[in-house]
Amino acid sequence: MRPLTAAILTAAIAATGIVAALAVTARGQDAGDPSAPDTPRTHRADPPDPSYWTPERVRDARPAPMPTDPRAAGGRQSPP
Repeated sequence: MRPLTAAILTAAIAATGIVAALAVTARGQDAGDPSAPDTPRTHRADPPDPSYWTPERVRDARPAPMPTDPRAAGGRQSPP
């Protein structure tokens, strides 16, 4: 009876070690990055600064590219 008890005890210790190793692996490696804040992040940007758009910047600004029509062949723009 003692060999069976020893085998069960050894198996239980080995299983505990495997579970602990898997738990450490599941948490991932510590890359040294700071932990995430407890507060949820929002997707809002700061309000624009009206003093940024000087007359020179307005004059020299390039227009934004037009979006492409994904249904058109080759991603070309559809006519207006």
